[in-house]
Amino acid sequence: MLESVHHLVLHVVFILFAILLFQMFTRESDYGTKEFNLKFLLANIVIVVFTMTFPVVYSSGYVYDFKVIPILLAFLYGGRRVGFAVFFSMLLISLLTNHVFINLVVNYTIYCLLLIPLSNWYKRSKWKNKILLISLFYFFVPVTRAVFLYFENELVQLPLMVSSTMVIWITLVLIIYLIENRLEQIRVKKELIKAEKFNVVSQLAASVAHEIRNPMTTVRGFMQLLQGESLSKEQKTFINISIQELDRAQEVINQYLSLAKPQTEEYEVFSLTDAINESVDVMSTYAVMNSIEIKKDIEENLMVRGLNFEIKQVLINILKNAIEAIKENGEITASAVLHKDGQVMITIKDNGTGMPQDQIKSLGRPYYSTKEKGTGLGLTVCYQIVKRMKGEIKVESQLNKGTTFTISLPEIYRLGTGEEI
Repeated sequence: MLESVHHLVLHVVFILFAILLFQMFTRESDYGTKEFNLKFLLANIVIVVFTMTFPVVYSSGYVYDFKVIPILLAFLYGGRRVGFAVFFSMLLISLLTNHVFINLVVNYTIYCLLLIPLSNWYKRSKWKNKILLISLFYFFVPVTRAVFLYFENELVQLPLMVSSTMVIWITLVLIIYLIENRLEQIRVKKELIKAEKFNVVSQLAASVAHEIRNPMTTVRGFMQLLQGESLSKEQKTFINISIQELDRAQEVINQYLSLAKPQTEEYEVFSLTDAINESVDVMSTYAVMNSIEIKKDIEENLMVRGLNFEIKQVLINILKNAIEAIKENGEITASAVLHKDGQVMITIKDNGTGMPQDQIKSLGRPYYSTKEKGTGLGLTVCYQIVKRMKGEIKVESQLNKGTTFTISLPEIYRLGTGEEI
């Protein structure tokens, strides 16, 4: 048995080495791309080949190896395509090794089908919940195997099975830690880069915005005076266009100032339900002008801590973007509900043109906009406001089907109860 455990430890060393080698040759920009999936697929196939070629074989002919690890990792971090690619690679390798093909097909088909919904829950979970979730899922396999050994009267194998189970589980936890730690480093680095960009924009706004706004106000005043003069229709049209462009420039400057303005006002508890209803009412006229209907499904008595006018700014900006993304005869749904975890989820869904994934990843970045005359600062301000309120904005979109913005905010207490959550 000691020799078998020794072989298991060698498997652990090889698998950890393969994962570290994969991370070494994977650039930060590769994560979330096809290139990442390809490299991750190759790494998992290498692990499958090794662990199935050199398994730990007990005297009774029972095989213990680590092929469950690459299957799990492939589905959890690579997605369905990578997961099933590793699964079919495993079946192909089993034909060339001493594995029972039919058993692998039946057992791992069930395993893979269960991993599809599990991977979705896994991605939404926090670090500790991920470990708990995957541990419960993994231990289901050795438990069923132990029951099988009991009925086959092979209790002599239980010590090896228990030891191999613990070694594989520890290996799985270590690999998840390595991958999650790497992903967290990338996330923190992106946040630092984004914060630096915010800082640059803020400094730019503070240094030039006021100097530009003052002469623009003067120019706009003189333009308005000229409107009262006896001018031709064409000249008045030119003046109106000039005033409109000055107003647009003024709006851009105000957005710069919103980024540069430090948070000086104290947060207060206010009714999010009222804020959403008022924001929808403000944008309803603009929606009707574009033949768009805004539907509401807002839970009563939702309370959050922040600034009322800021959350309205966020909602109006997102609603305006939704209206402009719909060509005609569209529909927008604004909903808000309190989840069991204490988070208020605000959802704004449209059936507009939608966006590809590369555009979604760039949303909230200064100067990035999907509109022809957009500056990208509107959503940048929205992301910053929600982040200050300890919330988060998530975007899901499909081309020609629509876009869904989900804003999660921590609720404070229920109106009427006075009890904080």
